[in-house]
Amino acid sequence: MATLIDTNVLVYARGVDGDSARQSQAILALKTYRADGCLAVQVLQEFASVLIRKRLSIDVIYEDVATLQRTWSVVAPNNDTVLMALTCVKAHHMNFWDALLWATARQHDITTILSEDGPTGADVGGIHYRSPFLPD
Repeated sequence: MATLIDTNVLVYARGVDGDSARQSQAILALKTYRADGCLAVQVLQEFASVLIRKRLSIDVIYEDVATLQRTWSVVAPNNDTVLMALTCVKAHHMNFWDALLWATARQHDITTILSEDGPTGADVGGIHYRSPFLPD
């Protein structure tokens, strides 16, 4: 597992924002990173929260999340994740939730975060940030 997929990629792929160009790009990114990609528990939580705010039915959201859990590797935080995230906030001036995802990636030896958030193209503490919506 070398690539952690962020929530925004899943949300765009789901198509709830009505942006068909971004939806196509997100779906392509998910296919591209399928072999070495994974999701964090935090990403599943955020994804469910966004879909609730978009007023999808709980049954549909449940099926979406269950499918993601069945078809992707899922990594979880541990007892040290929050402290690592706070260290990242201080050292790299990231917001807490992005730093929490970064810390989870570090703990699982994940080298890339695929997201439209964060310092695209940069390495932060050994983790490379890449956007599926920008050329390499």
